[in-house]
Amino acid sequence: MEYAWRDTARGRLVAVTGSAGVGKTRLCEEASDRARAAGLRVVWGRCWSDGAPALWPWQPLLAELCGAPTAGLLSSEAESVDPERFSRFQAVTDQLARVVTDRPTMLVIDDLHAADPAAQLLTRFVAKARLPLAMVVTHRQALDLSDEALPIMLRPFDADETRDYLVTNGVERLEAPLTDTIHRLTDGSPLFLRRLIALGAADFAGGLREAIDQSFAQLTPETAQLLATSAILGDSVSSAEAAALLGVRAAQVIDTAENAVQAGLVTTGGPDSFEYSHDLVRRAALSRLTAAELLDAHARAVDIVSHSARKAHHAINAAPRSPADARRAVRVCRSAAATMVRRFSYEQAAALLAQASGFGEPSAELLLEWADAVLASGRLAEARVLYDRAADAARDERDPVLYARTALGLGGIWLNERRDQLERHRMLGAQRKALAELPAHEATLRCRLELRLAAELVYSGGPVAEVVKAVDEIRELNDDRALAEALSLCHHALLTPEHVHERLAIAQELMSVAAAAGIDILALQGLCWQTVDLYHLGDPRAERSLAELKTRVDLLDVHSVRFIVAALDVMRLFREGRLAEAEEAAGRCLALGNEVGDADAVAYYGAHLLAIRWVQGRAGELLDVAEQMANSPTLIEAEFTFRATVAHLAADTGRHDQARSVLSRLTAPGLDALPQSSTWLSGMLAIVEAAASLGDASIARQAYDLLLPFAELPTMPSLGVVCFGSTERTLGIAAATFGEMDLAEAHLRRAVAANLRLGNRPMTAMSKADLATVLRRRGEHQAAEELLDSAVREATAMGMRQRAAAWAAGRAARHVAMRRRENRWLIGFPGREVLVDDLIGMRHLARLLAHPNESISAVELAHGGVAPASEQSILDDQARAAYTARAHEIAEEIPRAEPARAEQLRRELDALAAELDATTGLGGRGRAFTGPAERARTSVRKAIKRAVDVIRAVDPAVAAVLDSTISTGYQCVYTPDR
Repeated sequence: MEYAWRDTARGRLVAVTGSAGVGKTRLCEEASDRARAAGLRVVWGRCWSDGAPALWPWQPLLAELCGAPTAGLLSSEAESVDPERFSRFQAVTDQLARVVTDRPTMLVIDDLHAADPAAQLLTRFVAKARLPLAMVVTHRQALDLSDEALPIMLRPFDADETRDYLVTNGVERLEAPLTDTIHRLTDGSPLFLRRLIALGAADFAGGLREAIDQSFAQLTPETAQLLATSAILGDSVSSAEAAALLGVRAAQVIDTAENAVQAGLVTTGGPDSFEYSHDLVRRAALSRLTAAELLDAHARAVDIVSHSARKAHHAINAAPRSPADARRAVRVCRSAAATMVRRFSYEQAAALLAQASGFGEPSAELLLEWADAVLASGRLAEARVLYDRAADAARDERDPVLYARTALGLGGIWLNERRDQLERHRMLGAQRKALAELPAHEATLRCRLELRLAAELVYSGGPVAEVVKAVDEIRELNDDRALAEALSLCHHALLTPEHVHERLAIAQELMSVAAAAGIDILALQGLCWQTVDLYHLGDPRAERSLAELKTRVDLLDVHSVRFIVAALDVMRLFREGRLAEAEEAAGRCLALGNEVGDADAVAYYGAHLLAIRWVQGRAGELLDVAEQMANSPTLIEAEFTFRATVAHLAADTGRHDQARSVLSRLTAPGLDALPQSSTWLSGMLAIVEAAASLGDASIARQAYDLLLPFAELPTMPSLGVVCFGSTERTLGIAAATFGEMDLAEAHLRRAVAANLRLGNRPMTAMSKADLATVLRRRGEHQAAEELLDSAVREATAMGMRQRAAAWAAGRAARHVAMRRRENRWLIGFPGREVLVDDLIGMRHLARLLAHPNESISAVELAHGGVAPASEQSILDDQARAAYTARAHEIAEEIPRAEPARAEQLRRELDALAAELDATTGLGGRGRAFTGPAERARTSVRKAIKRAVDVIRAVDPAVAAVLDSTISTGYQCVYTPDR
């Protein structure tokens, strides 16, 4: 501790921890004496456990150090700074910094565990500011104040130390059993050992309680009564308050207290007050009062003490005395809670109102105030329940204004919080009813309700323009609180890619307006929205904004926004390629989300796991999970991303029939009919991945045209909780699927560069592998191999072992085998074979695959090496007749076939039709070659292309290998090793 106060210029925090009576206060008193002797200014603040004012003991500390104006900054009435809690705390810290710079200072806060949550937050705020002072706090349990706190952990004496202490203080010749008894009774507490020593060795075996009783027995009845009754006032007692409580003069209290000082039960805090020597002594004094005396004393204290929190404490304790006392307790608690809210102590206000609600049936107004305080603390699920109760009570009370206020609260701080459809319709119904019944003169409430309804309906396909219009109307009201709420809801309603640029301006305005209105949670939301918007824009300033958001969340302890920060941290770990850490962090994020009651907790966890498993090459493990989420009754109808993900994962794992079915239902109205949402880019990515796996060029082309305006954006669903890399990659995959390789290459090269800028290592590797595939199809094999080697190395380093193995296998598995199975062909490579129908092109492929690296002329493939006569038909009349007859047979069989068989027949019919079309000229006559070599080149090229397209429809991976290893022309060759 001396080390801390001798180095105040660097700013030191000392945290003294230990159980009651272990000597924390005594240690700090000794350190304070030495610090004063060394020339330091020492200021103490003691926390109260019962009825302390909000933010106590910071008001007297600041008044002594900086003056009354600085202490007044903790009241919402101060107009020199924005009324939000962060701004107030920052202003206080700035004033402290100015004062402590002039003179070395040691600040001691005793019993911090007894302080209210807001006071603890301010203590942590000041501690993390690293002011040039020595700050010492004592508390019974470890508190998260600062990572750089110097810990001093005091523990009780063990049995040997207890014996040594007794001997040191003149108690000798004690047998071991008696020493053990003393240690057990005192629990090794130095305080109680001192008390026992003062009583004498003969009293040791009587036990601790008897020792305290003996101390009280030495007092006069007047002194005992003074200590017992005054104990309800707390650890530190004002002589004036004690006198009023007992109905005597203050001078008489001072004289009487002197007897207690001599008995060691209290100490004087100056001529006007005294303090109990320890909380356990005070509690022993309280136990001397009867239940009736205790109730009467608390009832009198309500009118004696001045601070609203202390009044509430005594009123609550007096409430059981009579119905009138209970009603008074409710009034006093509501008044005190309002003061606490003005002083940013939302948690303490919520706790106080919870107590007040226990005195009879709570009114709608009390329930609403309680819900507002809980929401301001960031506890969403708890607030939703309370708003429901408040709305029911307001309806029963037939108060339309109060009902409107509670109906607004039903929606929470986000949009679409009510995911259960029955709950959502109930909420919307309540808000419509409130709007219909609202008196005409309540303009602000009316505008707020209209905006909330318009914003909620965006999630059911409603127009965004109505939300923007409602915000403009609220601007005209000149009500900062209403405008801050409106801006936050409007921002949420605009959470789609097309609005990303305008959202950033809204977020920044929200921060300014909410800070001016003193709405902490909305000011924090504004910063949260700004951070999310910057990530959605791929703006490097997002990291700085997130750092500021973390600081504010940490200092203000708003759990609802802390959950969003946790989700963003998972995304950042993912982008850094730290996938195992990301998965662990996702589990912690889920736990926090469930604790807060965020409606997206499970969906975010699912998104985190899907992203991690996907880049690892293990997404198929989560296909069942994706199906469950896609079919969840809590999913809004417009949300298609999980259904698209099912199609993607099914196609990726070879379940092509399932993938086609899901994709067909999803895209039947056209991709442009799918509504934009916060997950639209991710949903389109899943659709493109599925289309690529299935070789569906039409869907790929539609998706490409819709995605092109957003090429520069990263694909990040919702509040940026996952980053699938640059949208350029999705465009490149789409272009490759509909066959425009120049376009695909350009997009994928930009995707690699963009993902490098984003710091997204997994998606950089994925983009390199995709680009390698395109380059290979274009014949640029060396460049493709270099890219794929790089992707494999990076994936392996990030733990993407299965993905790396698949890429490596794709690089090695270029030796395709082909063999007949009855009247069909089995084609592929080890571990990946597909069964396809017989076509002329299949026979050409079989010949080439059987002779790797050997050039075979197109003439030989077409005619077995025998040069045909000129004007020879590609198909003779007998073959054309057989093809036509088979086509008629298939057409008749399709209507009667099972779905799987029907699909197979359709593919065969398409192949026959293509063959007949290619070999039939004008007037239905057979088409003839213009020359043997040219005719053979054209025929073989078309036949092989049709065969590869049939293979592609069944397994694009096998077709991709054939694309890059089969060359056609006058000479055809299969080169698996190039």
